[in-house]
Amino acid sequence: MKNIFVDSFKITNNSIILAIPLILFIKIIDLYSMYSKYHLDTTLKFLVASLTVICMICAFCAGWFSMVKDAVKLSHKVFVLDKDRAKATLNLFKSLLDGVGKYFLSFLGACCIYIFVIQLIAAQLVWFIGGRLIGALDPSSMQQLQEISLSAAASNSASMAILLDKMTPEMIAYFGKWSLLFVLVTFVVSFLLMLWIPEMLYKKNNPLIALGTSICKIFKNFISSLSIYISLWFVGFVILFINTFSIINPFAYLFMSILMFYFFVYMVIAIFLYYERKYVSDEEE
Repeated sequence: MKNIFVDSFKITNNSIILAIPLILFIKIIDLYSMYSKYHLDTTLKFLVASLTVICMICAFCAGWFSMVKDAVKLSHKVFVLDKDRAKATLNLFKSLLDGVGKYFLSFLGACCIYIFVIQLIAAQLVWFIGGRLIGALDPSSMQQLQEISLSAAASNSASMAILLDKMTPEMIAYFGKWSLLFVLVTFVVSFLLMLWIPEMLYKKNNPLIALGTSICKIFKNFISSLSIYISLWFVGFVILFINTFSIINPFAYLFMSILMFYFFVYMVIAIFLYYERKYVSDEEE
């Protein structure tokens, strides 16, 4: 397990160009979202824009994760000269276009499964567990919350700050419990989906079959899968927590933004490397 984390750092540093398509894509999505925000005046336009965003995400994921797969594969090669390694690393951009052609439909199917099946199941699970363990606010508290929400919405600025300031400790504790439940369910669902994308790319199964086989592999090596997931999740949580306070300083915010991109690339490479060593190599042998 330790070797996976160390080797992932090496692969990430040698393949840092993986961050370039990621950053560009996020900026493109931001620009498209800003443009669409002022032009979605009909339901048809909203549906078309939503479908466009889904296709853009699926195309990017198909190409970018293909680059990650080839970057992990490239790490096994030995190069005598640094220029040969640099040339091979730049060739990873070819995997971007090849991956779109190979895996676009797989990711489109996976996206539909995630939106209409997994999200629906997770939402029902949160609602069911929350209703059983947390319950609902009493009628007087609900009426008070509605009044607070209306007064906060009527304010021109800092509506969230006004909302929190006027909420009672019981209300804050109530929403805190629901937030914690949401985080826990998200934690579990993300863990079960950890190997879904590597399974699609390495085994070339359709997304539904890949979902089932990847979950089976999670439970097949439950301890090691949980260990790597918790390690990455904890580091990501710490980075995200620190990033919330970095906004007060532009240089700190810039540094944390770069760190978050770097960690995301590192996290994906670590999962792909874990999958390759745990399942691909063993089955090939």
